[in-house]
Amino acid sequence: MIKYVRHEMDNYRLYNVVRHLTSFLQNLTNWYVRLNRPRMKGENTTVEDQRTALTILFDVLLSSTQLMAPITPFISEYLF
Repeated sequence: MIKYVRHEMDNYRLYNVVRHLTSFLQNLTNWYVRLNRPRMKGENTTVEDQRTALTILFDVLLSSTQLMAPITPFISEYLF
């Protein structure tokens, strides 16, 4: 996704970037978070597994926020 967004931004095709980012964030919240919610809460998992799940989510959200910054600067800054 990062490669795609950077390529589209380099070619000034923001309309593709917005559509791709919103689709990605919807899939993230609808699938990854929903399926891993018990793992993130630490239910029936080890502490290390819980940290791994939360670290992955943090990294994905941080990267998404950085990708959104040129399009939605104020929201991105608030989330960051």
